[in-house]
Amino acid sequence: MPPPLRVEEASALVLDSADKVLKLDYRGAPQTVGVMRDAARESQEHLAIRKLAETICQGVASKDYGSEYLAIYYFVLARCRYMRDPRTVELVKAPYIIANDLLAGLTPSLDCDDLAALIAALILSVGGDPEFVTVAFKNQFYNGERQYSHVFCRAREPRTGQWVVLDPVSAEKTHEMLSRVRAAKTWPIA
Repeated sequence: MPPPLRVEEASALVLDSADKVLKLDYRGAPQTVGVMRDAARESQEHLAIRKLAETICQGVASKDYGSEYLAIYYFVLARCRYMRDPRTVELVKAPYIIANDLLAGLTPSLDCDDLAALIAALILSVGGDPEFVTVAFKNQFYNGERQYSHVFCRAREPRTGQWVVLDPVSAEKTHEMLSRVRAAKTWPIA
């Protein structure tokens, strides 16, 4: 099983897998979200992601897309636990690896970017339209760039066009979290 995606010591992005290694200078949220986007898009091609999505949605009525998204959200909320990244490492785990752990009955420890990428991959695997949202709770800037401190996934319900926020980190406090946001940026995935 390939190791997770990670940004080591906040200076280099390293994607380790069986067939490639990529190193880049760390450039903040756009780069991390890019890794998350690529991981979600690549993971939708792995059978474990589709199998997990089918298992999660097996009791949902056909073509009830909003309920599929909520079933995915509540499953992830119930079966994963939150854990911060290592002190000096931006760690982004590949969603298909997390799916394999969940299918094996394990309880993965994930942070906001892992959870968002996992949910995005699951939403993509059921034909949905997810995107990432980075948010800042303070007006902090570094070299003129806004500093975002949290990321979550949201998905567009195709019949209504409404965006459904799917954030297991804030969970039942999502409304409160959204009320504290000073700035947000959306990032399309597919």
